[in-house]
Amino acid sequence: MEEKMDERGGIWCIKSFPKGTSCGRDGLRAQHILDALCGEGSTIVVGLLKAITEVVNLWLGGRCPVALSEFVASAPLTPLLKPDNGIRPIAVGAIWRRLVSKVAMKSVGNEMAKYLGDFQFGVGIPSGAEAVLHSANRFLNMFHSDGSLALLTVDFSNAFNLVDRTTLLQEAGKLVAEMQVKGLQVNRSQR
Repeated sequence: MEEKMDERGGIWCIKSFPKGTSCGRDGLRAQHILDALCGEGSTIVVGLLKAITEVVNLWLGGRCPVALSEFVASAPLTPLLKPDNGIRPIAVGAIWRRLVSKVAMKSVGNEMAKYLGDFQFGVGIPSGAEAVLHSANRFLNMFHSDGSLALLTVDFSNAFNLVDRTTLLQEAGKLVAEMQVKGLQVNRSQR
């Protein structure tokens, strides 16, 4: 079953971006789209929303041209300096990829959260990973402030696409068939 975005769902997804959401390399922000849909140029709203919906549905259906896919699905890295003088690369993808991802996850998020259940806190659980970390820190501070217990956190790096996502995409595709086409489309340039 191929999911589709309708105009109403499109507006909801665009409005769901936090205020001040950064732009990708094309410079387009979610706020720019909202301004075009709600501002003085609102006479073009119907046509613009229809065009946005058609583009998102092309992507959702796996019919986005490869050349466009590679541009929109990639993100430039901005190196930020960590307190320990290390480098933290930050990637900010294009708003189009993020919009398509929101629409796709809206349709499969509940199914994936059900499947993953209590084994994870990242899919379908807002701020889930942060809650786990804060709870662990609170536990250590309350019961082991003498240093008798330590917590090791591991930060797996994928900022430079060092991890091959092929297996992950294949396994996710077995569970939720719709995700496989989109995942392969977005990650095609990483093979």
